[in-house]
Amino acid sequence: MASGPEGDWRSAVTVREDEDLAREISDRMPAPTSLPPISVTNLVSPRSAYWRGIAAVPVAPERRDRLDLGRRWHRRLATVLAPDGAIEVRVRRDEWIGRLDALSDVPVEVKTSSSLPPVADLVRDRPEPVEQLAMYCALADRPRGRLVTVALRDEEVDAVQALDLEFADAPRVRGEMRARADALRAAWRAGTPQGLPRCRWFDRGCEVRAAGICDCTGREGEIPATIGECVAGVAEREDLSSALRSRLERSGSVSTGPVLGGFRDLLYPRRAYFERTAGPIVPEGPFRPPIEPIDLYGRIAAATEAGPIGEAAGIPLASPEPEQDVGGFRGAPYLLRTSRAVDRPSPRTINDSHPQYALELGLRCVATGTSSARLFLGWERAPDDRTRLTVFEFRFAPVSAFSRFWRERRRALESALASGDPGGLVACPAWMFSSCPYRDACACGIADRSQR
Repeated sequence: MASGPEGDWRSAVTVREDEDLAREISDRMPAPTSLPPISVTNLVSPRSAYWRGIAAVPVAPERRDRLDLGRRWHRRLATVLAPDGAIEVRVRRDEWIGRLDALSDVPVEVKTSSSLPPVADLVRDRPEPVEQLAMYCALADRPRGRLVTVALRDEEVDAVQALDLEFADAPRVRGEMRARADALRAAWRAGTPQGLPRCRWFDRGCEVRAAGICDCTGREGEIPATIGECVAGVAEREDLSSALRSRLERSGSVSTGPVLGGFRDLLYPRRAYFERTAGPIVPEGPFRPPIEPIDLYGRIAAATEAGPIGEAAGIPLASPEPEQDVGGFRGAPYLLRTSRAVDRPSPRTINDSHPQYALELGLRCVATGTSSARLFLGWERAPDDRTRLTVFEFRFAPVSAFSRFWRERRRALESALASGDPGGLVACPAWMFSSCPYRDACACGIADRSQR
């Protein structure tokens, strides 16, 4: 990448160190003895969360296709909801964490389904999204939330429903959240789900049970109805339903099978080729449940998400590719990384010593139509928290240098996938070779190859 359009991006990048922001985030970091938070999605069904925390749960191809379709529609919906407020908003409080699909005048939770839920029996018919929205509202200290359901038929929009829900007792909701989180952590520590309630979909296609991993009998107790009992009112918003459906119809159909799955496909297209043709290598369990003290990455993540609601939120993409969300901090794309290196790069040297940071951030700016981004870089070997974090601000002018990089890398990957020949793809950096699961098939590792 030393010459040609791929090599001229450095002249478009300026970098500065933001010491004030580094101090602010460092001051927010939780203590090293803190436990990782429990996600709201895990609290909706603690028993299935228990198994996901200790074992790799295989996903059937049909279910994977449905999940992929759902993710594509969520991305489409995020674009549709973006004009009304923030999207993919991170909310962290005490020992819990959640990600709101959107935050407009209220927290918004979006679901895709084959049908719309009946309003009169909403809590009974769709308890999971109701509970999820209630917990998000409790974390955000909002008494009202919005549940948007998009009914799909033949992968197209059949109907849209927007419902506003009132929640009467946030302390009671948080009390049930704490009870579920404590029970889940206790189960992980004990190595048994005994005492956790059975899943609501125990006999309706539970993938954990179908894989023979879960030992549920169906005689376990039910999930308490505490949170559902806090719903004080449900109101249909036909005005919003109609407006959302119109926006979705104007936005066209969702993409199926894009060339780019993520920004790393552009940074490391040869690896992307083998992931796509040989299939992803899924590491075998056991997984690590969040019952050990939080690591440095988690501490910095907690600090970036501990500010005012909306400070850490997603940024909508201007194109259907890649299939990867772009996280934002104060409106700019950001990356969070940690390092065990002793020598730290400076703003003057970082583009040469660690070009992957500028490249990935520049590509994220292309995707989101922005021109500046941040890198939060944590240092594992730092003697104390005062020196444990460096924040770099990258500015790209013109960002079109990265657009050219994007086009060339994408075109080469598309050609390789079509021809079945990865020979023309740029090799991955040498430091990736030792742990690459495709190294025997690819054989691209050369000891002195740099990542530039």
